[in-house]
Amino acid sequence: MFLYLVAIGFGIAIIAIIPYIIYLVGVKFGKKISALPQTEIVSLPNISIVICSYKEERNIGKKIQSISDCSYPNDKIEVVIVIDQADDNTEGVARDTLEHSDLSWKIHVNNERTGKNKSLNIGMGMASNDIIIDTDADVIWDTTTVEMLVRRLVSEEKIAAVSADLQPYAAADRVTSMEMTYRSYFGRMSEWESANDATYIFNGNLIALKKSVIDGITEFIGPDDANIAFVAIRKGYRTIYDTQAKVYEELPENMSKQYSQKARRAKGLIQATLANRDLLKLKRPFSKLFYPLRIWMYVITPTLFFIGAGAFVIGLFFVSPLILLLLLLALALISLVWKGNLLTSFITNQLYLLAGLYSPRKDAVIWESTSKKVGE
Repeated sequence: MFLYLVAIGFGIAIIAIIPYIIYLVGVKFGKKISALPQTEIVSLPNISIVICSYKEERNIGKKIQSISDCSYPNDKIEVVIVIDQADDNTEGVARDTLEHSDLSWKIHVNNERTGKNKSLNIGMGMASNDIIIDTDADVIWDTTTVEMLVRRLVSEEKIAAVSADLQPYAAADRVTSMEMTYRSYFGRMSEWESANDATYIFNGNLIALKKSVIDGITEFIGPDDANIAFVAIRKGYRTIYDTQAKVYEELPENMSKQYSQKARRAKGLIQATLANRDLLKLKRPFSKLFYPLRIWMYVITPTLFFIGAGAFVIGLFFVSPLILLLLLLALALISLVWKGNLLTSFITNQLYLLAGLYSPRKDAVIWESTSKKVGE
């Protein structure tokens, strides 16, 4: 009886991870995105960089300075800052820094807390240019990242949005190593989708988009990044994830904040995934292959994987406790010796997805930022 339970549990776990197996094959052998066109810098368009901030007094000055220092010409940049009813000095620091820069700029302060999605819509409405860079105050980038995103965006008329590749910016501890491993595969999976058609798995920390196509996003469900991509896909455009364009964020300083951040992001991603199921009717590779696999990956895999793993462990406990003990010791040893191993990263992120899937919270639009604040 328990041997059957081992076999059934193993089979359920394998069924759960089928989408990941398909993506691993696709990433390894599938189509790649084309090389970035080398457009002359004088032909780069004017852009509006929209920064939606909440209690970012600590970071906003450094963010503006990084914009000034990037390779994109300052005379082609407009900075639009939307402050989401913060009671700190974000506005004061931003104004002082901008007044001492060569950038054109606008600042808006919300009268009440609205969340990123509504703040982004406000910022997009204020923007003077068609090319918009949606970014957060608490991330940094390589000096050429913005230029790379814009070059990719204008390289093809059917491309409506491009996401940068988000990586952790911290010492190589165990948590950071696991996160780097996860995000490395996360980015390559999204890039494979992009090469074939489109992806909605974006990073809201840095996205370039065409306002003429994406003039607003839904404000009440799902994160801004996925909603940006879904608007473009719904209108028949391509969306690109570019792993060569890097943006970096500080990871939360403790596991409690890390869990809060990851579970909230998982919740928002799952909400956006389920809210756009009508796109399954479209006749394009995104709708026929990638979107169904993502639904399976985010809605079915977490529950099915842990049901299968639980059945496997229980069955093996009664069949051969020694083999079970050796397997658990091997997993622990791998986790200790190989900080960034894929297996531990996968299991950890399935836990985050499970938390997001069964969270009683109705929305993930408004939250407390996990970036460090003044005095922390």
